[in-house]
Amino acid sequence: MAAVPQVPMAHAAPASRPKSRNEIPVYSPFDGKVEVVSVLVRTGDNVSVGQVVAAVEALKANHDVKAPVTGVVLRIDASPGAIVSSGQPILTLVN
Repeated sequence: MAAVPQVPMAHAAPASRPKSRNEIPVYSPFDGKVEVVSVLVRTGDNVSVGQVVAAVEALKANHDVKAPVTGVVLRIDASPGAIVSSGQPILTLVN
C-alpha cells in the first residue's frame, strides 16, 4: 500500500465579527402605567422614524406610539392588553 502524501490543511478564515447592532427600545410617551391597545408591527418589519408602531391608552384616550428612529423591529416586548410602566419597552428596534 502506497503512502498518501500529507497535504497541509488550509486554515479557515477567521470568523468575521458580527456587526454591532444598536438596539433602541420604544416606550410609551407617558410617565406611569398605561395599557398597550395595539401593536401595529411585527418582528422583522422595517419602520421609519415617526411611523406609528403601537397605541396605548392613557387618560381614557388612545395615543400613538411612534418609532424614534428608522430601523427594523427586533422584538415585541409587550402585547395588547399588557400594562407597561414608564421605562418598560413596548418593542425594540435595531438600526
